[in-house]
Amino acid sequence: MRFSLIPCPWARTIIACLLLGVEATAGNLASYPVKGVVLDNKGTALPLATVRVRGTNIGVGTNTRGEFTLDLKRGEHVLVASFVGFEPRELTVQAGEEETVTFRLRPATNDLDEVVVTGSRAERPLKDVPVITRVITSEEIKRLNPLDFQSLLEYELPGVQFGRHHGTGLPTLTFQGMDANYVLFLVDGERVAGEGAADNIDFNRFNIDDIERVEIVRGAMSTLYGSNALGGVVNIITKSVNRRLSGSLSGVYTSRGEQKYALSLGSKLKKFSTLTSASYRLKKPFSIEDKQGTTTVYETAGGQDSIVMGQPGSTAITGYNIWHLNEKLAYNVNEKLSVTATGSYYTYRRVYLASLNNKKEDLSREYSAGGKVKYIFNENNIVEFNYHRDHFDKYIDYILTGREEHTYRDVLDNFRLAYSLSIREKHYIVTGIELDNERLMHYMFKDTAANSVRNGVFYLQEEYRILDNLRIVAGARLDYHSEYNLHVSPKLSVMYRPGVVTLRGGYSTGFRSPSLKELYSEWDHQGMFTLLGNRDLKPEESRQFSLSAEVNKGIFNLSASGYVNRFKRKIVLQDVRENGEWFMKNVNSDRARTTGADITAQARFPFGLHLRSSYAYVDDHDEIDGRDRSSVRPRSATFSAAYSRNIGKTRASASLNGRWMCAVDVWSLDTATGRYFYQKHSARNNWRLNLAGDFPRGIRLTAGIDNLFNFTDKNVSGDTYASLSRGIDYMLALSIKI
Repeated sequence: MRFSLIPCPWARTIIACLLLGVEATAGNLASYPVKGVVLDNKGTALPLATVRVRGTNIGVGTNTRGEFTLDLKRGEHVLVASFVGFEPRELTVQAGEEETVTFRLRPATNDLDEVVVTGSRAERPLKDVPVITRVITSEEIKRLNPLDFQSLLEYELPGVQFGRHHGTGLPTLTFQGMDANYVLFLVDGERVAGEGAADNIDFNRFNIDDIERVEIVRGAMSTLYGSNALGGVVNIITKSVNRRLSGSLSGVYTSRGEQKYALSLGSKLKKFSTLTSASYRLKKPFSIEDKQGTTTVYETAGGQDSIVMGQPGSTAITGYNIWHLNEKLAYNVNEKLSVTATGSYYTYRRVYLASLNNKKEDLSREYSAGGKVKYIFNENNIVEFNYHRDHFDKYIDYILTGREEHTYRDVLDNFRLAYSLSIREKHYIVTGIELDNERLMHYMFKDTAANSVRNGVFYLQEEYRILDNLRIVAGARLDYHSEYNLHVSPKLSVMYRPGVVTLRGGYSTGFRSPSLKELYSEWDHQGMFTLLGNRDLKPEESRQFSLSAEVNKGIFNLSASGYVNRFKRKIVLQDVRENGEWFMKNVNSDRARTTGADITAQARFPFGLHLRSSYAYVDDHDEIDGRDRSSVRPRSATFSAAYSRNIGKTRASASLNGRWMCAVDVWSLDTATGRYFYQKHSARNNWRLNLAGDFPRGIRLTAGIDNLFNFTDKNVSGDTYASLSRGIDYMLALSIKI
């Protein structure tokens, strides 16, 4: 089977949609203003609330007095008003009649009314999604005020573990016991190209100031986004503009010299909207001295372990200069047809300590562009066409000569045609086709060659509401891979809600083809070791079972979930001996499994206090020669407490966020002696306190303390998952909204 990336049928679909738009526009139907106001339950105006017309692409934001105006065709329309922290409400209006609409929204007692899209490609309240989904809301991001995306996930998502690559020192991630190449990262539903370290994407390219919310679908439960995502899908939803004129200016400065500045400007007219954002980040390099050496325990034949204490060392941590630029354009041809275009530019320059600077620096650049055409026949029938290209390059910049050596290029092209259909509010069907093409040029390939892979996809998912309190989601994803042919991944989820309890369960299968690096690498690391790919690798397969229970009673919410992952032919990097020489080679492992559970409790009190605590347990087992070589810390926890109240015209708030991870012993192989050993890595924790005030005219001032209790790891050089904190760090941030 051969692939062509010329989407002729889709082009015909676009033309048909455009013709429909022109035909509808040609009617030149008169429109009538519908005015209204959005208030809270005490009668206070809610500025920046959103009011949209159900079943159309028409929507608008409220002004500082909570007022809005919509121009609608004569007849009946259903308006939906929403605001962060409040329950959404619907009202039916008659356009063409003199009428003022008043929405009164009640404060939400939990986050279950938060709208999510990742599990179904449609806007759904979190409480109605059968697939286990976690949302990091805009309010949580605002309270935490993190400098980067990594800090956001660490404080808000138990089971996430960040470390640093042993060679480059750049961030690496595990989630629920699985490495980053098992987690699919998306921006507004689109795939992300490029890597920072090893198989990890460059996490710095996610600009925290552009993020509206983050949706996480755990495990291989996403039919719609990829069978390769065995560990889960992280979908970053970016901000949009819904007012005639909006903008913001912000700056952050820390006592350790880290800085961040951001600017955004947006405008929404009747049919056209634009949002432009830019940001700059600066982090200085530094060095961390160990307080004690690494503790290493060697296996011996006699059963008596040999303990070796290493000498304390030091670790150099690089800094960076980062620029972001993003543009989002949208045009509503009419109430049914809309066109959206996006583009971004990102550049990352790595900064070394002066003592290590050999007159060259690492430089990364990313360009992306895409477009979407969406046609809403009615609220039950929607068709979308998407195209997106993401282009990521790496260079070595020789500062004195100005020469740039091109060492890496990753280009992703994605075409997608999706159709969603709702039948009598009982059946919700999503189906679509995708074509993905990736071309990778890598310095780890022989002669820095380029290799490519193509994948064609058909997916189908149906959500069937059997009863008001019982829903089933069944789906299948068919992948045709240019190297590994056809593979089918079925999935099934069930949600049952008897009273205040919500039960969710799921079964899914997953398929992960070897990456281009795992297949084609052939790289000698300065004579110390050789990293080899393996053309004989087989695709990984997984089976996952998940079960969760959630209790929602008034201001209290308690949820618990468990999962079991079983892997067949999991790909790992192993020390192998061939022809008398040691190599690091990608192989299919003997056995691999991941089992885990987490529990979250939260309470949102009416006097402004919000408490949330989560605990996660992960049993990651990655066995080779009878030894578990996983470095995943099995137990972790997060905690947050936030309080806010109005003082005159100012809203004051305070938040405390904490995270903890347990100790772990990590097994390795000494290739010189052939003996196995393990190293002890200590527990770690960090706490962050923020005090903020929201003043008139859109001014917000935040003062914060990171690492509140001054925790530092005793040994950093021997533990790639150690905390890189040097102690307490003070932060001051100022933002102004227009």
